[in-house]
Amino acid sequence: MTRYKIKEKMRDLPGYLKSWVTTFSGGLTVVCLAILTVLPFLSTDQSFINFFLPHFTLALIFAIFAASWDLLTGISGQISFGHAIFFGISGYLCAYLIDYQNFPIWLSIILGSLGAVFFGLLIGIPCLRLKGPYLALGTLVFSLILLKLFLLGSLSHIFFGSEGISGLPSLSENPIVEYLIVFISAIVIFIVLIQISKSKLGTIFKSIRDDETGADASGINTTRYKIYAFMISALIAGLAGAYYALSTTSVNPSGNFGLVISFFAILMASLGGLTTIIGAALGSFFFIFFEYILIEIGVVEIGAFAFDVGLWKFAIFAIILITVVRFAEHGILRPILEHLKDFWDVLMGR
Repeated sequence: MTRYKIKEKMRDLPGYLKSWVTTFSGGLTVVCLAILTVLPFLSTDQSFINFFLPHFTLALIFAIFAASWDLLTGISGQISFGHAIFFGISGYLCAYLIDYQNFPIWLSIILGSLGAVFFGLLIGIPCLRLKGPYLALGTLVFSLILLKLFLLGSLSHIFFGSEGISGLPSLSENPIVEYLIVFISAIVIFIVLIQISKSKLGTIFKSIRDDETGADASGINTTRYKIYAFMISALIAGLAGAYYALSTTSVNPSGNFGLVISFFAILMASLGGLTTIIGAALGSFFFIFFEYILIEIGVVEIGAFAFDVGLWKFAIFAIILITVVRFAEHGILRPILEHLKDFWDVLMGR
């Protein structure tokens, strides 16, 4: 793009933003961002700041993680069942640099994310010839291999064993500052991902997703662009993994490489809506807070039977996901927006 075209786009930006804000989706987005911005300052109650606010921070971290999976699978069509690889590698590398090398937190986050990019390249290359379910199984195998390596007691002097690394510093001692750091990062990442999906690069990703053979025939180097997709997705997942490690102040194989972490990304992105990017945020908030509600419900007694709802949360989420896939193929974001718009039109008398 020439300098003249860039200047033209910058000149048109205020008008574009103004017209976008006046649309229903744009206005709703601004309202949601405004609520999330002022959220930390709504209450001075320490129980809210120290307990409830971290749940929003966690939801934002997983929103970043789910959005990275959506870019790889929803936009690029490269199905991954082992996205925890990038999440875990970055978390471990970040924790190691801070705890054993005394690196500054922000430098450790950057290097951890770049380490995830390296693994994205390392995994992307051998998986290039795999497609569909075979690619999903390939990434799953890589994830299982890494999980087993990190759990091996004989390699605990290298991978720190099943206990992992604990006692890490948090992003900030102030939960409000920590929330704002993750919130601003999430906004920047979502803007970048949305722009990528609308750019020439995003168009190429979508063409590979829709018809890889046709994309090859049209002269697109699909191998190169699939590697790009893996690396970009790994970078963003790595950032989420580093944030998660510092948010929980520890890393361990099951909590950072476990299959359930990959399941989180798939579930959140699918609930919100594949290919939407922003749906990952909705899915992550729904997941984190619904999980919290299920845990808080605790034991439910029905007649002579009693069961802990929290222990059955994944089965409940699986049922919800099946229901969403059956009745809302594109996730819950689009139906929610459509119903909200209809309700708004009624209020406005349109």
